[in-house]
This record gives sequence, structure tokens and C-alpha cells, in this order.
Amino acid sequence: MKINWNQKYFTISVYAFGTIVLSALVISLIYNYEKVSERLAFITTVFIPIIIGIFCAYLLNPLMMKIERGLFKKWANSENNKARGRARVFSLTLTMLTVILVLALIVILVIPQLVTNVAVLFSNMDSYIDSAHKFVLNLSDKYPQLAEFLGNPLDDIGDLLTNFWKEHSADIMGFAGNIASGIWSVLDALKNIFFGLTISVYLLAKKEMFVGQAKKLLFAVTKPELAQRFLGVCRRSSEKFLNSIVGRIIDSFVAALMFFFCCLAFGMPYVPLMSVIMFVFNMIPVIGPILGLIPCCLLLIVSGNPIMAIWLVVINGVVGTIDGNFIGPLILGDSTGLPAVWVLISIVIGGGLFGIPGMLLGVPVCAVIYMLIKDIIENKLKKRHLPPDTSQYVGNVDYITSDYVYEAPPEAPSESPKESDPPKKSAFPFMKKQKSEKKNEKK
Repeated sequence: MKINWNQKYFTISVYAFGTIVLSALVISLIYNYEKVSERLAFITTVFIPIIIGIFCAYLLNPLMMKIERGLFKKWANSENNKARGRARVFSLTLTMLTVILVLALIVILVIPQLVTNVAVLFSNMDSYIDSAHKFVLNLSDKYPQLAEFLGNPLDDIGDLLTNFWKEHSADIMGFAGNIASGIWSVLDALKNIFFGLTISVYLLAKKEMFVGQAKKLLFAVTKPELAQRFLGVCRRSSEKFLNSIVGRIIDSFVAALMFFFCCLAFGMPYVPLMSVIMFVFNMIPVIGPILGLIPCCLLLIVSGNPIMAIWLVVINGVVGTIDGNFIGPLILGDSTGLPAVWVLISIVIGGGLFGIPGMLLGVPVCAVIYMLIKDIIENKLKKRHLPPDTSQYVGNVDYITSDYVYEAPPEAPSESPKESDPPKKSAFPFMKKQKSEKKNEKK
């Protein structure tokens, strides 16, 4: 018996069935949120080394290619596969040796200083509380008008500083007593980093093969036009994201180095610890240096150096001015292309969702999203023969009607550079754009 299927009602039935199944899955996820979150956390823990490996390979690829096309240019451009393989092996080896050297310097020079500073901080906590209490009392004695104006708050602050350590010393020392678990967490993180770096070595060694396999899959499941458009978006997004991340790391390191030497010149305590704090927070644009300054100032105040805290604010202002006006533009250029308000919004949203990592990665991710949305909007405006520039929409837009046609200004003819002209320097000197691989394919 032949069944006559009604195409219209069959389509409606399929959509209805899909909607019911999807709704059931969503309801099941809501009622089993704890079990699902535990499963997701377990899966995330398992995949952390792989994620670290992909991210490390992504960050180290520009350095490896720079070494390969610089020191081993002759081998890299050779038609002999063995010569190209030799160039890859040597460049990858030098890249990983550089990473190992940096990590070794951090472990040898920074970690012992951090452990010593934290140990001294906990051991001298009683004296720090007493010094802060005496500072409050001396302030009220020297400036009675201030004490009279503030009234009881000064006494309350003194009582708070006196009683805080008595009430919470057990908790704080209990926190200090959990160093073993902290050391285990550090060892677990180092294990993940080790496996991640090992995975990144394999990814970098055969990166052309992995990229080729991904492109092969893309062209197999989509149309060539969509695949080419997707690859173009990926290239632009990767360039913007990578420039932002690597540039921010280098800029933060330079600023933290200046901060370190300035604090060392003033004879401040806990200089390595404060420099590491400022390095981490400097990777957060705009508000990062201010957020990093707060724990550093509190550290100096409780250690009995309130005047040093004032000088620390001055040092941070000077370093921030030099970095913002000279070093930052030289290293970063316009790597994000984001307006200041979107930078702040991305920091707030990223920090609210993912904490410190979200604040660090929020800006480059927002820059990529901003670029993609901007391209989509401008392409739609061009198809409708409307001006793509935002300045055209500032003020009165009554001239844009249904029959309005935007005429783009003629492009200036491009002049070929003369041989005597020096090559233009990039705003991103440490990372030049990689040459097109088509030249190597033709060779």
C-alpha cells in the first residue's frame, strides 16, 4: 500500500517534533543542572591540557615562523622536503628552548622571592596591625580637627585593626596551613602546562597538515564561496586576536619591569611580589593598573610604610603615563580598534562571567566580535548603496531616502614605492604579518 505524504504537513510535523525534543532536553538540563555541571567540569578538566596545547601553539607560531623565515630562510624556501623539514625542526627547537628558558628564569628568580615575601608577610602580621593602629592614633593626635570632624570612625578603625587579627588569625593561619594543597594545585597546573607544551610541539611541527585537514573538512561540508568567506574571517580574526594578546603581554612585561626598577630605587619592600601583581593586572586595559595598585598599596600600609604607598601611587602614575603615551602605542598600535567604552564594557562582562581570565581575554574577544559585526553592517550598507562610514550618520540624516544612492569617493592611485624609499615600519614591530603561502606554493 502506497502512502501519499503531504510535503507541507510532513515538514510541519518534523519541526514540531524537533521543538518538542529540544524543549525536553532543555527542561532535563534545568532539572539536572548540578549533575550536568559536574560532568562538564570533569570534561573540561580532561581537556585542559589539550586546550593549553592549542593555545600555546597558537601563541608560539609567530615566533617559530619568524625564526624559520629569518635564521633558516634558505632551507625554508628550498624545494627539497628534507631541507624544509630541517628548518622546521631547528626553528621549533629554538622556540621551545626560549620558552623553557623564560619559565626557568621565572621559577629560579621570581618564585623564591614571592614565597619569601608571602612568608614574611604572614609572620609579621601582628606587627603590621600594631603599626597601622599606631598610625591611626598618631594621625588623630597630630590633627585633632580631623579627629573631631570624623568622631568615632577613627576609634572604630583602631578597634577594627586591633580586633581583626585576634578574631581572624586562626582563619588566616589556617589558610597559611593549607599550603600543601596549594602546592599540589601548582604542581597540577605545571603538569597541565607540561602536557600542553608537549602537545603544542606536535601541533607546530605538523601545523600545515592539521590546517590542511581542517580546510579539507570545511570545503567538504560547505560551498566553496562560504568556505572562502569563512577562511577570510578566520584569518582576520586570528590576526586581531593574536596581535592584541601578544602585544598586551609584552607591554605589561615592559611596564612591570619599569615598575620593578623604580620601586627598587625607592627601597620599597615586597618589590618582586608587587611587580608580579602589576604585571598580571597591567594586561587588563584601562582599569588594570588601578586594580593592581590597590593590593600593592594595602601591602605597604599594613607593613608600616604608608608614605611608601603614596610614592607607589606616584610611581604607578609615571610608569602609566610613559607606557600609555610612548611604549603602548609603539608595541600595540591599534591592535584592537575598539572605542574606549567598548573596552570597558568587555572588561566588565568578561570579569563578571569568567573572573580574571575573562577580564584578560574579554577585550581581544570583543575586538573580534566588533570587527565581524562592523564588516557585516558595512557590507549590507554597501549592497543598499548607503554610506558605510559612521560619520555620515552623525547629525541630520533626512537626506537618506529610498531613492538615495551613495557614491563612494574615488580611490587615490597607488604609487609603487621607489627603490630609494626606506621600507615602512609596522606599528607592531615584533610581529610582522606572515607572508602569503602562495609564493612558497608557486616555488
